[in-house]
Amino acid sequence: MAKDKNSIIDLSKENLSFEERNQTIKLLTFRTQTMCLDIAIYEKDKFIKNSTMVFAHLPKKLKAKLNPTSK
Repeated sequence: MAKDKNSIIDLSKENLSFEERNQTIKLLTFRTQTMCLDIAIYEKDKFIKNSTMVFAHLPKKLKAKLNPTSK
C-alpha cells in the first residue's frame, strides 16, 4: 500500500475486521496524518454506529497489515 503523509486510505474493500467486547469492528478508512481509523461497529451482524479509533488500539495482526514499517 503506497501512502503519503496526508493520505486517507480506503479500507472498506479490504474486509479488515476484529472482535472486541462481543462486537465486530470493521475498518473503513485510515487517516495517515492523524493515525486514526474510521470504523463501523456491529453487534450480532447488526450495524450499531460509525466511530473513530486510534491506530494504537488495533490488534497487532491488523497493525502489521496497515503499517509496512512494523514487523
